[in-house]
Amino acid sequence: MPTEHVVAMLGASPPQRAVMALLSMPKERIARLLGVMDGRLIARLLIAADPGRRASLLRHLDDTRLAAELALLPMIEAASVLAVLPPERARSQLDLVGVEYLGTLLDAMPAAQRRRLAAVLDPRRLPDLRRVGFEKAVIESLGRTAAGLRWVPDEPGSNLIAAVFQRMFGISLCYVDDGPLHPGPVDRARRVFAGRRVDGILIISNGAPSAPAAELVAAVCHGDTPALVATWESGDNDGVLGRALVRLAG
Repeated sequence: MPTEHVVAMLGASPPQRAVMALLSMPKERIARLLGVMDGRLIARLLIAADPGRRASLLRHLDDTRLAAELALLPMIEAASVLAVLPPERARSQLDLVGVEYLGTLLDAMPAAQRRRLAAVLDPRRLPDLRRVGFEKAVIESLGRTAAGLRWVPDEPGSNLIAAVFQRMFGISLCYVDDGPLHPGPVDRARRVFAGRRVDGILIISNGAPSAPAAELVAAVCHGDTPALVATWESGDNDGVLGRALVRLAG
């Protein structure tokens, strides 16, 4: 039977039965079939297979091929496939994912699978992953305050412009993985917005400002553009940021 016809039959079969049928074929035949299969069908087979057959199927898919198929899947389906992979295969796939997409991908999983995959991540990626989670939570909170937000283009870091009360404010998101907020991020925020017409600068951090950082904020306030640090952590209420914007608006 032509390869395309066999693939169509497998796609029309219940996925568990399709896995059994596929794996009963000679190795060369399996390779030809997988070579023309749509990524969604491969995903269905991986998710439906019992652990033993899933491991057998994965032996026919190298990491490069698996990554290419995952990249074409919708977020929820890609998350579902990653959630059933053995730890060593999951880690190799997660290592290929950019940190912004990685956070969203993990969020799409049930909590138990998310914890399992987070446990196999390269530890060096965890601070960036926590930063992305913090920034996402801040942006969602700011959005609920009715602030109109847009990213500052062509600038390093996480800086936004917020339209509030028909006025424009600079927002700098400054995540710290441990300890207080130091002067460096405050100075960078000042320089980012120095040449832009904003009515104030709000620095949002999960760490309280150190004494030198607080002094630098106070020094910025003596210029033409007021500045304020708001300490906020994921789970804090939206009112913290809303009140900070009101204070900047005067």
